[in-house]
This record gives sequence, structure tokens and C-alpha cells, in this order.
Amino acid sequence: MSTPEKRSNVIEIHWEHAISWSVLGVLSLLLGLLILRYGLYEMDLFSVRLDLTSLSWPLLAAAPLLFAYAVYRALASRQEPSYTALCSYCSHEMVFTEQPQDDFVCDECHRRVPVVEGKILEVTGVTCGFCGGLNYMSEKTQVLICEECDREIPLLDPETGEMRHVPKGFARVDDENLYELVLVDSGREREEVINSLQHMLALNRNQVKAMLDEMPVTLLTGINRRKAEMLSAQLESSGATAERRVIGETPAP
Repeated sequence: MSTPEKRSNVIEIHWEHAISWSVLGVLSLLLGLLILRYGLYEMDLFSVRLDLTSLSWPLLAAAPLLFAYAVYRALASRQEPSYTALCSYCSHEMVFTEQPQDDFVCDECHRRVPVVEGKILEVTGVTCGFCGGLNYMSEKTQVLICEECDREIPLLDPETGEMRHVPKGFARVDDENLYELVLVDSGREREEVINSLQHMLALNRNQVKAMLDEMPVTLLTGINRRKAEMLSAQLESSGATAERRVIGETPAP
């Protein structure tokens, strides 16, 4: 399933089109009037008569059509449906164009909110037994790694009664390196990647689009391995490709 679209982003796209088509309408009207006014050119010396006024009529006819489409896109922005979703972690309200059917990232706390069949799941706080850090889990959580110390927090599988474990190599306690996250390919789902980067970097739509035109681009630097892995996985779920690159070691306290 695709990531639900934020209503503000959809409205912004509508207005981008409305402004663009309005500008084209103005240019078409002005160019048509100029050709109509100055399109007849006569040169008495050589008995030359050049008439370009016929070119003005298609431009003048296209202008109201362009304006009409611009008005249509502007009105469409007001008719977009609205669905308010509440973040399970921080209770921040987000407005989408439809009820989310899949997980989405909160604008406020930047956590992925779990969703099953259109229902936003509640999350439960779990304290890490190693460092005391607070972590969260929901019904969808299969494995849990502490966000503070990167150690695995054991979870009991209610169906089998056995402990579920993180695949080997994901939970780390000895990696003190610092990483940078580099976007190398935006993939085909450009809109989903733009939405993910807006949430991740707290940038506006135009800033993100400018970044995508200059790949490879460094998104974040000086982050730990766990955060780099989480953000990289988030981008990959949107169809993009990001690389984690070591830049140094965490300074000793």
C-alpha cells in the first residue's frame, strides 16, 4: 500500500498548477494582443506586406481556456477530502486526503505510526532492561531494539510462547562509529520520497525537490548506526536508495 497523502501537500500541488496555468494564460493573452496590434507589417519600398495577425487568434482563444483550467485547479484544492489522524505516540493531529490504510510518519515526533486495515494502533511504552531507555511497541511489532543503547529487548511471541529475536547483525552494542546518510537514488515513487524527506528533515516541499535534483546528496551526518539504519529503511520503503557511510567514531566521554 502507498503512503497516505497529506492534504496540505495535495493542496500545494493544486496551487502550483493553478499559478503555472495562470501565468501561461497571461502570456498567451499578451502575446496574442501584441501580434494583433503589431502583426501587420508593410514596407512601401519593396511593396512587401507581412500579416501575422492570424497567429493572434489561437493565442487569444487559448488564454480563457488556460485561465479556466487554473480556476478549476484552485477550486479543486478546496474540495479535497479531509481525514484527521492522531499520532499514537505524541497525539499530534495530521490531516490526510483519505483514511490511512498503511503506516505513516508523524510530522511532530517523526515516528512511524502503526496502522492495520485503516485502524491506528495504540502503542505501549517498554523500558529497556539494560539502559532504562523508553521504547514503544504495538501489535505489529515483531522485534524491538532499544533506541538508546541498540540492544535487543526480548519479546514473547503470544502464539508460540517463545522469544522472538532480531536477525543476527541488526542489534549492536559495540559500534561507536558515526555515520552520514547519503541519498543516491530517489526511485520511481518521487512523491512518496518527497513526503518522507519532508518529515525526516523538516524541510518544505521546494527545498526537498531541489535536493533531489543534486544527487547524491548528504541528508544527515554525525548520526549513530541505529538511526542511520532506521532512516535508510524508511527511505527504501518509499522506493529510494540511501547509503550509510562511516565518518568517524563517537568521542569518548
